[in-house]
Amino acid sequence: MFSITAFAQNIWLGGAPGHETDWMEARNWSKQRVPGWEDNVVIPHLWHDSYPEISTSVPAVAHLEVEGGARLNITGEGYLPIDGSSANGHGLLLAGKIIIEGALAITNTARESIGGNLNNLDIRESGRLTFDGQLMAYESRGTN
Repeated sequence: MFSITAFAQNIWLGGAPGHETDWMEARNWSKQRVPGWEDNVVIPHLWHDSYPEISTSVPAVAHLEVEGGARLNITGEGYLPIDGSSANGHGLLLAGKIIIEGALAITNTARESIGGNLNNLDIRESGRLTFDGQLMAYESRGTN
């Protein structure tokens, strides 16, 4: 006996009244629920400026793609885990920008942890980026 898990693509819409940038607001997502372990999350380039902000610990996702022109901000108290054990690729595909003041942890990926443009990672002084539990100690490559 075997099982197949179908992964949902949950796309950031943003702009929910009063919670325009809140990752944890279900109305900001195409599936009308906060992404979880079974989701391939996509943050597209938007016509408005309501890109997601993570200001608390959020559920792990299977994969994250930040498209060109888009951005994600992980604040000082924010924590985003990406667990690629159920996906078949990079944990993070980066064309847009991620500002990390909190923590981003990527584990169990089939390929490199990050695919795309590493120069779009802006790791601030208090920010932490880990791969399979190992802290990456390099200076911010992004711009302010």
